[in-house]
Amino acid sequence: MARTYIKWSKDKVVSHIKEIERKKQPLTVKHVSKNYTALYSAALRYFGHWSDAVNAAGIDYNSIRRRSRQEAIAKITKWNQRRIIGEIKKIPKNKLWFVYKTHQALHSAARREFGTWRSAVEFAGYNYDEINELANTNYTPWTEEKIVRMVLEIPQERLGYGHITKNNILLYSAAYRRFGNWANALKAAGIDPKIIESCRSDKRWDEKKIIEEIKRLHAEKCDLSSGYMQRHHSGLFSAAYRRFGGWGKAIEEAGLDYSDVMRIKSRRYASK
Repeated sequence: MARTYIKWSKDKVVSHIKEIERKKQPLTVKHVSKNYTALYSAALRYFGHWSDAVNAAGIDYNSIRRRSRQEAIAKITKWNQRRIIGEIKKIPKNKLWFVYKTHQALHSAARREFGTWRSAVEFAGYNYDEINELANTNYTPWTEEKIVRMVLEIPQERLGYGHITKNNILLYSAAYRRFGNWANALKAAGIDPKIIESCRSDKRWDEKKIIEEIKRLHAEKCDLSSGYMQRHHSGLFSAAYRRFGGWGKAIEEAGLDYSDVMRIKSRRYASK
């Protein structure tokens, strides 16, 4: 059967979006890019981004995102605290440390329900420090003292957001959790205020500019995975982390599905 050619225009894109809405099908990036590839490509071409095309059709894309998140939450409600504790107790003690690798769903659910994996493990009746020793990881918790000590070990010319997010994202993430942001961690370490100010290499990035740049890179089919962005767009990456609390959250604010971003990366890798 011959393929039907559609001569796309802004009006055509809007018309097709409204038709999908009438059929009560999802208008998420994930669903449309998979099932309506030509429409999705045309929307990016004429509107720059899928969310802008949906809004042009008179449909609030933010409400679509909220509904999508609610549906995702509904799928994970099967993980309650009782079940999490039960699953933890099934795992040998010497393997509990590595759950983040071997049982990712359990690890994520535990963090949602208990705040941290450590809290879930201790609620299950285990000594977390003993679990650490059994795993033989030489791990020490991210305390404020540890963060300050590590900051002081870094040459001052390498304390900028771009350099840290590119070369020591774990330290940066811990500082964000413990101190609220990187600048506060530097202050706690007694770093000169002038140096802290000079570290703000990404201060020109506001939320609007970050989202616009993400959309631009997406339209150019750039790899938006966190690893690639840290290496090649460290300023944007660190600004997104500072403004939104994480690269994945910034991607979502730009109307993209981060799981789709990672799938695109996987397909590119597989094709090489």
